[in-house]
Amino acid sequence: MAGSGRAARTFSSVRFCPAARCSDRSKPTVRNIALRTPPTKEGTISSPGSGVKARPPRTRRSRVVVGAIIALAVVVVIAVGTFVVEWVISANWKRPDFASLAQQPDSSLQGTVAYFAGQSRCVRVVAAAGQPDKDVLCVGDQVTSNSKTAGKDMGPQLAWLPDGRLEVTMFRMNPQEVATTPPPGMHLTAGWRKIVDVRTGEVEDVPTADVPSQPDPLTYPTVSPSGERVSTTSDGGQTEVVLDDGSGPRTLLSFPAAPSEANYLFGPAFWAPNWDWIAASDGRVLIITADDPSVTRVLRDDTGSVNNESWAEFAVTDQNLLTPAG
Repeated sequence: MAGSGRAARTFSSVRFCPAARCSDRSKPTVRNIALRTPPTKEGTISSPGSGVKARPPRTRRSRVVVGAIIALAVVVVIAVGTFVVEWVISANWKRPDFASLAQQPDSSLQGTVAYFAGQSRCVRVVAAAGQPDKDVLCVGDQVTSNSKTAGKDMGPQLAWLPDGRLEVTMFRMNPQEVATTPPPGMHLTAGWRKIVDVRTGEVEDVPTADVPSQPDPLTYPTVSPSGERVSTTSDGGQTEVVLDDGSGPRTLLSFPAAPSEANYLFGPAFWAPNWDWIAASDGRVLIITADDPSVTRVLRDDTGSVNNESWAEFAVTDQNLLTPAG
């Protein structure tokens, strides 16, 4: 029936008259009986005689879309949460504080340390005890005669000679030529080398042909004559200086590792030539005594950031080249 929203089925029925009651004109009559079936909801498919309704495709697609939206929202929440956590850690992280030898000298620490003061761009020498100190060479904006293009200074690398003079070597970082070493990048070239007598202040220029183009490999002693090995690690969320005498490691210094946003590097740790203490750097010159418990102090804090973890920007000699304080 049109407009009724109901599906109808039509069956034929035949009515018979008994012979005694029917006239000759009476004939079996046929009439249509419409049987109505229960209506079905819009958007569903049903089978006659079956109580199972199939899920419409539109409903399945809707659930897939909702699931995808929920998954995307979870990913966004995790990403935002990770960013917030990292930002909070970075904002609250501070490099560890130690006592200053400049303010509280310790005459038991023997030797002399040379380092590069980043802000003044001067090579400075200081007694390991903490005082005194003095500048011996200010590099300024020196340009090498063999430098064809301008480049950034890299270094200096410092090394004490056996006679107590200080060798200062600067390198230059220049863009590589694409034609020679693809892909383009940065590489070191020879800069200059000078030898300084820290007692007299006399400076000797090394010929350009004798200036190396690469830093010398790390030659600082990490193993003492008695077999004690010092090393640095930055694994497991901690930065540590560890001493191992063969019977097992012992931690001399440990603090939470810096987040990448802090731009913090902890340079190599090595023995002083007299084997009485250990030097390290993190933008500061640190002196660590291997006693139990160990003690870490800041010799100087004006060295700036470490350029390269594989070689230090300071050098140590066991000679007392400066008059000890008081």
